[in-house]
Amino acid sequence: MKRNALNDRYGFFFWLRWILWFSGSFVLSALAWTAAMKAAFGVIAGPELTMTWIVAVFGSWFLLVIPFMRKKEQIWKRLNDDQEKAVDIWFVGMGLFIAFLAASAFFWSYWLKDSILLEGMNPVWAKATFGTWLAGLVPFLIGMYRQADKLFAAAHARQTYTPGYRTAEVEGAARTLPNALRARLKNFPETLPNGHVVTAVLKSGERVPHVFILKRREILGVYDRPSLGFHASDLADLEPILSENLPVYDEAKWLRLDGSPKDLS
Repeated sequence: MKRNALNDRYGFFFWLRWILWFSGSFVLSALAWTAAMKAAFGVIAGPELTMTWIVAVFGSWFLLVIPFMRKKEQIWKRLNDDQEKAVDIWFVGMGLFIAFLAASAFFWSYWLKDSILLEGMNPVWAKATFGTWLAGLVPFLIGMYRQADKLFAAAHARQTYTPGYRTAEVEGAARTLPNALRARLKNFPETLPNGHVVTAVLKSGERVPHVFILKRREILGVYDRPSLGFHASDLADLEPILSENLPVYDEAKWLRLDGSPKDLS
């Protein structure tokens, strides 16, 4: 089956769009800031306005290119979840870092426009612009540090996590629901993402509460029960349990049936 060239995420048209946006966004940014600064200052001249124009244009261009850079990495899936979050924080941080410098330069250029020199830099402008920028970096750096610290703590907790629940090896055929019950689950609201917590009604009449069904297909676990004690073929019916009726979760009471010592995420 041939790929549609327009929708081929690895193909020529994806990279053509990337190149066009990469170059075109720079031209758009330059035109927009040139028009805006001419409207504000009449003419773009002198080192102060030139520096303001450069920072504003390249900062805007960087922000416009970020979505394409992120899309490329997501398509290639070269990063794990922790790395994805770290890259997002880095892009947001760099965007704010550059944007605040551009805003500071533009503000002081407009405020001091009557004293801007055509040759040489006005020392008042330089001190005001970079002083404002550096003062604003203090809360920025504090916020970035806190975000990085949270990301590191979450990654460390996930990577060193030791499950407190029990596991058991139950073969897939014994856990796979009959087609009729899979169809019935389509009418049940999800109790948890990609999952249903149900009361299993056995053909013997026994009722087994708090059975977790993953993706309407397999019995992944049971709660507050020493073992599964039945096969999927023994099921007569399933009854939904609403999320507000779930018991207070105690990990030690959870029994995962595929033998995997991993969390459900």
